[in-house]
Amino acid sequence: MNASVINEYVIEINVQNFQSEVLEKSKQVPVVIEFYAEGAEPSQEMAVVLRRLAGEYAGKFLLARVDIQKNQQIVQQLGVRTLPTLKVISEGQLAHELEGPQDEISLRNMLDQLTMSPIERIQEQIKSFLAEGNRLAAIDMLHQAIGEEPTNYALQVELADLLVMESRISEAQEILDGLSDDIQGINKPKNRITFITKAADMPSLDELKSKLAQSPDELMLRYQLAVRLIVDDQIEAALEELLTILKADKDFEDQLARLTMIEVFELLGKGDPTATAYRRKMFAFLH
Repeated sequence: MNASVINEYVIEINVQNFQSEVLEKSKQVPVVIEFYAEGAEPSQEMAVVLRRLAGEYAGKFLLARVDIQKNQQIVQQLGVRTLPTLKVISEGQLAHELEGPQDEISLRNMLDQLTMSPIERIQEQIKSFLAEGNRLAAIDMLHQAIGEEPTNYALQVELADLLVMESRISEAQEILDGLSDDIQGINKPKNRITFITKAADMPSLDELKSKLAQSPDELMLRYQLAVRLIVDDQIEAALEELLTILKADKDFEDQLARLTMIEVFELLGKGDPTATAYRRKMFAFLH
């Protein structure tokens, strides 16, 4: 039987095409082998989810389906004991397996681990450290990773940003000075430094709140409060202050509130939900 291609990311497997469609292709991307039987309800339910995920991940992995009733040789060779069963082949070797029905969350967790690039894995670990409040561990990890990949500029940008957050500005600036201005994400640490520099000559956060309580229409005080809030990592509160300025006077100080909001969006990074929400708010108000 010839290979049966369901779509570009899903293929039916048999003894004849196992070498070319599984072992060979696993040297390029992970191949998830799905063992199933027609009419078996757990197999059918998981098959729907797997096919959808194969399309969603768009080639980051291949789904290879094996009908156990037609391919007993493959079943025996790979030691399949129950249905449904998933076996992951990477670089020609068995890398992972799951037995029995799996929910979508479990499948996504597995696929995310399989398909993450090295930089994405590091970024996930850094997020974990930061969620724990362990910024120094994240910095140490980045130093180690950069030692192994000295030309990975994305890692250097991440390191510079964390150093800024730790108030190690001179170290961060030294890294940034050695990078091209078109490196993706470089505006994030640069903008963070800009805000810290701006805040240096401004009153304290508490002082600004007190003054603004007495003079709520003073837009410069509100702008200064927004900058202080950004430096204090109270981003959403800062964006609310900037949005208030826009509503009061969108042309205040040559559209300072709008431009500052854009800097904050760059600071948060592409795809950040807070940036997305406030970008829409800003656009809706201006237009």
